[in-house]
Amino acid sequence: MTDEATNDTPSNANDGCVGPTAESAGKESACDGCPNQGACSTGAFNSPEATQKEQLERASMERAFENVSHVVLVLSGKGGVGKSTLAAQLSHSLASRGYAVGLLDVDLCGPSAPRMAGVAHGQIHKSGSGAWTPVYAKPNLAVMSISFLLPDTDAAVVWRGPRKNALIQQFLTETDWEGDTGGLDYLIIDTPPGTSDEHISTVQFLQKANAVSGAVVVTTPEEVSMADVRKELNFCEKTKVPVLGVVENMATHHSKVTDLTFLQPDGTDVTQDALKQIREKCPEVLGLLASSDVFPSSGAGPEGMAAQYGLPFWGKLPLDTDLLKCCEVGKCFVEEHPESLAAKVLNGFVDRLTKALPVETVDTEMSK
Repeated sequence: MTDEATNDTPSNANDGCVGPTAESAGKESACDGCPNQGACSTGAFNSPEATQKEQLERASMERAFENVSHVVLVLSGKGGVGKSTLAAQLSHSLASRGYAVGLLDVDLCGPSAPRMAGVAHGQIHKSGSGAWTPVYAKPNLAVMSISFLLPDTDAAVVWRGPRKNALIQQFLTETDWEGDTGGLDYLIIDTPPGTSDEHISTVQFLQKANAVSGAVVVTTPEEVSMADVRKELNFCEKTKVPVLGVVENMATHHSKVTDLTFLQPDGTDVTQDALKQIREKCPEVLGLLASSDVFPSSGAGPEGMAAQYGLPFWGKLPLDTDLLKCCEVGKCFVEEHPESLAAKVLNGFVDRLTKALPVETVDTEMSK
């Protein structure tokens, strides 16, 4: 991009885009063949009306985030890799350390943050100032999601881009994150898969207030996932979103031996007999963890992909049954199972996050 490019540059713009608000928008040689050339060349984006609207939006966004220290996007180009799990458990874990945390769910068609935060049946309301008050899972953990606005949890959201964009803008500008904590140390944003309208709108709105602190990118180790995640990394590079780290999720499956089911080749369940023999002949095995690869790793895997892009690799989060159970009931995994391997990995992620994006003070009393 040229030096004239702005944060409002469309994600599908040509390389060298000068930005839709530049005087030469739609007229530069770099504009040739761009799908936005016709709209930019009309001057509609740099008219007095458009400029005033832009200034008002920027002022509104800056006010909305004046009491938010850091905004972290949880991204992945692939669906089903555990973005919501990571976003929710990062939020829980940060809150357990006393940080003031917000969890914003912009996955409008598949919102899962409320359940994973333990507030699936919460309701939001508007305060006297007209702002939305989020639902609080803890005194220092606030949650906002379209799920709170739906008539029931099974209602489908069948919206086109403009309506989605408008709601995201409302979430970002009209949610009162101040609460009893006086604002947020961290706002974690759970996003849908891909590089769709929700991503573009969220990033562009946040950049109006220079509020994007960084992103955590989640993947599983097989090439089917990483191929899409590389697109997400390129999206971050193009939109100038700093990537704090890459996480390999569901790298392996860990389970206590006592939680395993033992089957004959024909499918007959022989769990009780197998456990009985283990207790009698080698009881020490019962204290071990059984581990297996869930997905075949491709090449150097996510760690190699991170190295290819010059990004920090945060580590491998195993698939843990207890972690899934905590997400189902909205519990903090690192508090419920502090000695598990997955909890230690998650705590390591939080350590990396707080080191990369420190805050000045932490109220440990708020986590109790």
